[in-house]
Amino acid sequence: MSGVDLQRTVERLIALGGPGTHPAGAVAGLRTPAGSHVAATGWAVLPGETPGRPMSSDTLLDQASVTKVAVTTVLTMRQVAAGAIALEDPVGRYVGDVDAGVGAVTIEQLLTHTGGLRPWWPLYAETTDRDAAIRRVLALPLDRTPGTARVYSDLGMVVLGHVLERVTGVRLDRLFRDEVAEPLGLRARYGPVDPATAAAGADSDAYELAMVETNTPYDVPFDRHSFGGWRAGPVVGEANDGNAAHALGGVSGHAGLLASVGDLLRLGEALLTEELVPAPVLARFAEPSPVDPSQALGFRRGVVVDGEETTVLHHSGFTGTFVALVPAARAVVAGGATRLHGVVGPLPPAGTAATLPATLSGDEIQAVLLGALTSALATPSTTGAPR
Repeated sequence: MSGVDLQRTVERLIALGGPGTHPAGAVAGLRTPAGSHVAATGWAVLPGETPGRPMSSDTLLDQASVTKVAVTTVLTMRQVAAGAIALEDPVGRYVGDVDAGVGAVTIEQLLTHTGGLRPWWPLYAETTDRDAAIRRVLALPLDRTPGTARVYSDLGMVVLGHVLERVTGVRLDRLFRDEVAEPLGLRARYGPVDPATAAAGADSDAYELAMVETNTPYDVPFDRHSFGGWRAGPVVGEANDGNAAHALGGVSGHAGLLASVGDLLRLGEALLTEELVPAPVLARFAEPSPVDPSQALGFRRGVVVDGEETTVLHHSGFTGTFVALVPAARAVVAGGATRLHGVVGPLPPAGTAATLPATLSGDEIQAVLLGALTSALATPSTTGAPR
């Protein structure tokens, strides 16, 4: 894989940010028809009261919203390929006990974030029971008319995960294990996992507590006292996302997957070589949404690579993770920089004001990893074929 220095890539990742916002560790991987390579640097868990643990190429990362594509979108593709789900069907066809608003939203609208669902709601402030939390999502009124705007929604992917469970009769973690992880030989799974195998996703629940307390970026009728289970210490081996961890038993369509960079590279390869779904299904999911052409089904799309318009399907995660696929070149890049570890800090003491911690932008992480992909596509020996 000449021309692509992934060790330099991870060093660039860990140097991102400023004082107090540098990520603790970083991993980057690239897979093309010419081969695969992963590099890592920094800390999976920073030294503190216990010895630290270095980041390695096989460390499991909290994938956060990368779960939306690696699990929920992939499993939906497989159900579409099998004829069990139709993209134009409304949610109500598969879920009977659903509010009329959510019930009229189509599967495709959930995948393109055009269903009109709220972006976010702290379900754990109302319940920590998984079934009750899903019922709450299904009952929340829509924010806008479906099909009129793209507004990124965690709740939409919670609904789609529930649709998959209703259609198959299998909970999402087991469905992913049986349909994807085990056939492909992946270590990826929903948590909890052995903390010794995973990187810290965050220092504590301080960021999400501040979201609730400050109503930023979403206005919600709760405060820090609405929930009593805030995690005070490092989050390792389980989902950082509050709804996934506290309300949905660690298993959701929007977040919760823990996977290594190698797992994502292998998953991407399987998508690009028809191991998981036929090529026409992947092509359908790669089509741009008429509401927002930068959105495909599940994935974001349309990144310009090496001066040419090349279809790149990608998604990022709040913890600093990222994955991108280039179908035409059969190339995959994946990685992450733990932007919430060593940065967010502990919970604010009772009686003190909560503020959103300053963190490294996920866009900066994405730019570095896409730069590695660009270099790979510009080097003929890495692709094995002309572009």
